[in-house]
Amino acid sequence: MRFEPKLAWRYFRARRKSLARFTSCVAVVGIAAGVASLIIAQSLARGFSDEMQDKILANTAHVSVFLNDGAEILDWKAVIEKLKKSENVKEVSATTYESAVIVGTQATSYAVLRVIEGRGSREFLLPTLDPHPSSLVPVEISLGKELAEKTNLKIGDEAGIITLENEFAPVTSKVFIREIFQTGLYEYDSTWIYISPEDFAHLKAQKNFTPTILSVSVKDIYTADKTADEIRANLGDNFKVVDWQEANRPLFAALSLERRVALAIVSLIIFIAALNITTTLALLGAERRFDIAILRTCGAQTKSLIFIFLLEGLLLGFTGIFFGVSLGLLGCFLGNYFKIIRLSAEVYSLNYIPFHPDLNNILLIILIAFLVCLAATVYPALKIGKIKPLENLRRQ
Repeated sequence: MRFEPKLAWRYFRARRKSLARFTSCVAVVGIAAGVASLIIAQSLARGFSDEMQDKILANTAHVSVFLNDGAEILDWKAVIEKLKKSENVKEVSATTYESAVIVGTQATSYAVLRVIEGRGSREFLLPTLDPHPSSLVPVEISLGKELAEKTNLKIGDEAGIITLENEFAPVTSKVFIREIFQTGLYEYDSTWIYISPEDFAHLKAQKNFTPTILSVSVKDIYTADKTADEIRANLGDNFKVVDWQEANRPLFAALSLERRVALAIVSLIIFIAALNITTTLALLGAERRFDIAILRTCGAQTKSLIFIFLLEGLLLGFTGIFFGVSLGLLGCFLGNYFKIIRLSAEVYSLNYIPFHPDLNNILLIILIAFLVCLAATVYPALKIGKIKPLENLRRQ
């Protein structure tokens, strides 16, 4: 091994004067705190984004197809057959969304009727009952958990549904609560009502159900935009096609911006901490003036001296980075284990946010911290390399 790494390691481990020891400890602690904060902040932001994406994709279509004027799709069965020919399409279902008002035993609330085939296809909180087996029962619905709590409705209860035939003709229908479901998103759980196509047709006094939207599920969600382009080309200009990324672009753009801003702001902590490395190396240069003079007298070149103190500064940086990564991952683990981040679902849609550490983000944080530490060590190392040996020997 060359003498430069040996000397750098020896200087790194050696006892120092109080001020140099203090500044080196501050540098390590500051870098560790900055790296840990970045990992925790990025993991939290990614966890929020992933949770939102998972909940949205689990409860809405990957690609939505509807007429430009929003009218009923009369030939919807033929359109579904066309959609199924796409290689990335996994499933196509017919649906409709309609605003309504539900009248409970103690309260009335705004709701959205969503036609869904197979009401047992979601995660239901309570077992399905059949409290009214009589064929005289007109309509059965599934109610979101938060909506059920607001209206004080339970399985088997009777409720009223008010819909609009037109702007001036509200129609009230009697319904029974068959199931209570929970999607995990407050917006959905507090407004959505699932209803089967047959019950919806009965509610609207129609002979058969005719959808206004075709919901497409794809095999690869990250190529949904390409599938949407293919569907547009196949169906023509009469249809509007919207994929999940386009429909939720403002939300995910805001979350992405939040991650970038957090990365920039918390990086300032690492930058400020790295300045202590500059101070530490300057103090070490003053401490080791005699050693530097002896090394220069023995023939050590300037680049060797620069390399020694550059390595020592980087050792301080790597120590801080190592402890920062360890503390950051430990914080994420404890945050998930104890579910520390709990929010108001009414404000943030989610009542709990997990930490999702990402390897690429962690490597990026390590790279940023390394470059900042490297920049902080260059100037004092260059100044130390220019120290003249004769002047230092005269001072001893």
